[in-house]
Amino acid sequence: MASNLLIELPFEFPLTINELLSIAILVVVSTALRFVFSWLVSGIARRGVISAGTKGLVIRILDIAIAVTILIGVVGILTASLVPYVVVFVVGILALLLFYNEVREFSAYINIQLMRLRRNPWVEVYLPGIDRPLTCRILEISPFNTILEDVFGNKIYVPNTVLSNSVYKARQPNVVLRIVLNVFDGMINVGSFNYSDITAKISEVARDVLFRVESEGALLKVMNSRRTEVIINLVPAKLPIRTADISRLVTRLSDELKDYKPEIEVLRIS
Repeated sequence: MASNLLIELPFEFPLTINELLSIAILVVVSTALRFVFSWLVSGIARRGVISAGTKGLVIRILDIAIAVTILIGVVGILTASLVPYVVVFVVGILALLLFYNEVREFSAYINIQLMRLRRNPWVEVYLPGIDRPLTCRILEISPFNTILEDVFGNKIYVPNTVLSNSVYKARQPNVVLRIVLNVFDGMINVGSFNYSDITAKISEVARDVLFRVESEGALLKVMNSRRTEVIINLVPAKLPIRTADISRLVTRLSDELKDYKPEIEVLRIS
């Protein structure tokens, strides 16, 4: 005679099969939707319709929506009365975690606006953590970053939090040249060595190549009776500074000062 065997578990499983299936379906469907929307947004970004920053922002919002959906669904399946409290708590935590950097950058943006930094004037910026200052001008200030342009025309994207902690100083971009002249050869070829004539020639060449000698920007250093060193500080008449302009300037100076067999070195462009 067969008898039915009934086994009683010592504990009660907290979830029913239907509840487990509902939670599993919710997680799978939400995750699949997340990947589908992420693929669509990435495709739009690759076509150039939206920027990479906008793509990242949309995906963050999508992640928040998916996470909140899953949490609300799970809580609704288990205990519907706790849904409103869980929603408020989760949205607050996720918003704080996902948008923390954006909040910091936007706060720095407000600080930069209060500093009244003007666009286009050239400044020397001392960025935190960088030893050498950057000579640049501000092209655009957005809520999350600022676009700078250096003397070569390169665009530099700097976070607002970094820029708001930087030190600024008004500065005109310049080119510093070191010109070594052979005085003895000049005396033979020209018959004299006149410093004023030499600086006048340098100024004339500089003007032709759209540079100007900065007032009190020439320094004469006598190395010995045969060689003299001249340090010239030039200000470009147009920006950005191009390699071709520097090359043309050096070539013209070499031709104009050929009687002195010059040695020309570009010390600094900033």
